[in-house]
Amino acid sequence: MARLTWESRAGRVVLTSCGALVALALIAGGYYWWGGPHERRAARQVLAESCGGVLPSDEMRAVLGDGPFESGPGRAEVRAAGEDAYGGKGDTRQVTCTVRRETERGAGRPTHDASVEVTVQRLPERPAASTAEDREVDVPRGFGALYPSVSTELPPAALGGGWQGLFTTGESLTSAAGEDSATATVLLDCARRRGGLLVTVDVQEEDVTLDDPRRRSALARIATATAAKASGKWGCDAELGKPPRTVPLPVNADEDVPLADASGSCRGVPGRGSRVSRAWEGTRPGGPVEVCVLSGGGAGEPVTGSDHEERRYSLVAYYGPYAVTERLLRQERVGRYSDEPVPGDTPAGGSPGGGHWASAACRDGGGPALFTVERSGPVDGTGHDGDDGRRATKASASDLAYEKAALKEFARRSARAHGCGAPKLP
Repeated sequence: MARLTWESRAGRVVLTSCGALVALALIAGGYYWWGGPHERRAARQVLAESCGGVLPSDEMRAVLGDGPFESGPGRAEVRAAGEDAYGGKGDTRQVTCTVRRETERGAGRPTHDASVEVTVQRLPERPAASTAEDREVDVPRGFGALYPSVSTELPPAALGGGWQGLFTTGESLTSAAGEDSATATVLLDCARRRGGLLVTVDVQEEDVTLDDPRRRSALARIATATAAKASGKWGCDAELGKPPRTVPLPVNADEDVPLADASGSCRGVPGRGSRVSRAWEGTRPGGPVEVCVLSGGGAGEPVTGSDHEERRYSLVAYYGPYAVTERLLRQERVGRYSDEPVPGDTPAGGSPGGGHWASAACRDGGGPALFTVERSGPVDGTGHDGDDGRRATKASASDLAYEKAALKEFARRSARAHGCGAPKLP
C-alpha cells in the first residue's frame, strides 16, 4: 500500500480532507460550547439561581429572549429580610434580583438593552379592625419605602383574571412616562392566616412600545407566574388567578371623562359645578390601589396646577401593604412630635389645611384599608405645602366639606367592592 505523504496527490487530498474535518469539528465544538446548548444552559442557570429560584423561566425568556443573561441584586429600597413592618423579627422573607439581557453590538445579538427587576416579600398577618398599631414603633428618618411603591397620580390598570394586581407605566398628569418602562404588581392572600406575598416586577426595555397588548401581557405574566412559584415554594398556598391574556394600559393624561359619566373608580363621587367636572378613573375593580382624580376645565386638557384656576382632587384607596406603607410614610413626613394629625393616629380625620382620610376593616388578613383625599390648586403664597412641594391655596369651609363628601362616596364604594366593612369617616 502506497504511503500517503504531502508530496503525493492522494496524500494531499486525504490530508486536506482531514484538516477540513478537524476545522469543522472545532467550529462545531465552539458553537456547542459558546453559542449552543452550553449558552442556553448558562442562561437557564442564571434564571434558576436568581431570586431564590422563584423566577418563571418561560415568562422571563418571553421578554428577555434566550440569553445570554447577567444577574445582580435589585435596588435596596425595601426593609431587609427578617424584620417585620414594625421593626420586630418575624417570617418576612424577601428576595430581590435583577436579570439583564447581555447585548453585544455587531455580534448577532439584540442591540437594545432590557432588564427585569423582581422583588418578592412575605407579608405578616395583620388585625383587621385596628388602625393605630402602625404607630407603635418609632420609624427612623429616611427608612425608605416599606414596600415598593405604586404611582398614584393617575389610575393604574388592574390586572383582572382573579389577581389582585396592577400594571403601571409611571405617566403623570403633567409628563408622559417613557415607553420603555413598566411595573406589574401582584398581591396574594395566603391560606389559613399565613399573611400574604407581594410581588413587584419592574421592566426596562429600549425600543419597545407598550401599545402592543401582547407585550403588556408578557410583562404581567412574569409577576403572576413568579407569585405562583413563590406561593408554592414558601408555603403560602394562595388561591391563584389565570395567566393574563389581556392587560389594559393605565389611564393616560388625556383620557378623562365627564364626572357625570364616570363608571369606574370615580363612580358616584359628587361634582362641584364647573370646578370639579371631569375625572380620570380606573375601569377594573379589585386592585390593591385604586385611584380617582377630579378636576375642572375642558376635556382632554392637561392639568398643571399652577396654570389653571381649577383645583385637583386625588382620591386613593390603599389595601394591605400599601395602606401600611402610606401610614408610615405620612408619619415620617409629618413627624411624631408635630401637632398635625396623620392617618394612624385615628381611624379617620383631616388636616386643617386640607386633606382627609378614612379607614375600613378588611377580612383578608392585610389589615385595615386606608382612603385619602388630597387637594392641589393654584399657587397664591398662602396655605400649606401640597404633595408636589408647592404652596396651595388655603382650604375654605366649602373646600373641606366637599373633600369629606367626595371621600365618603369613594371610600364606601371601594370598601364594598373589596369586601371590607363600612368605612369610618371624618
